Amino acid sequence: MTEISSSGKPSRRRFIGILAGLSISVAIIPTTYFFFRKRKKEIPLTSRSLIKGDFKFFSPYQATVIDEVTSLIIPTDEDPGAREAGVVFELDRIIAKSSNLKKQYTKGIEWLDYMAEKISDKESFLDLTSDEKIKILKIADSGRTSLTHKAYLFIRYRGIIPAVRFFSTIKRQTFEVFYTSEMGWKMVGYQGPPQWAGHLDYHNCP
Repeated sequence: MTEISSSGKPSRRRFIGILAGLSISVAIIPTTYFFFRKRKKEIPLTSRSLIKGDFKFFSPYQATVIDEVTSLIIPTDEDPGAREAGVVFELDRIIAKSSNLKKQYTKGIEWLDYMAEKISDKESFLDLTSDEKIKILKIADSGRTSLTHKAYLFIRYRGIIPAVRFFSTIKRQTFEVFYTSEMGWKMVGYQGPPQWAGHLDYHNCP
């Protein structure tokens, strides 16, 4: 029976109970949504074929998403970009050695797909246009998002922080991997570390 105060309004205890119930509902609904959504994503419906390779950590789907993100960070124009340099394969090797990076990238990919659905009602980040993908990456880069998104992400990811951390990490690692590769060296005109050519005047020694 609902507790009623002498004024005919719900009592303070009843009011607190209602607030507690709402809080639990808000916490459960997003978690349930992501649980079923994650199962649905096991076979993503994307408009692109998935990358094939002997990955140590990434699934083919995860690798394709990361390849797309890195190609937006260092795009292909008149010069080769991250995709041509095979950045995703080197990132996979690096991430496989770190439990922290595994969590960052896994949550980051989930967040990209979540934002794809919220912004464009698409199943996957891969199904977005280039402009839509860049829009999402800009949100992760700056941490800007609507109050509704912040509340929703806070429940699932403890705020926007994991997304910001993920993009900061992938941006830094993409540049590191690309510009330490042979292709990256050629881009900046670096011929590689000097190689010992032997004693050039050895034949003149007595």
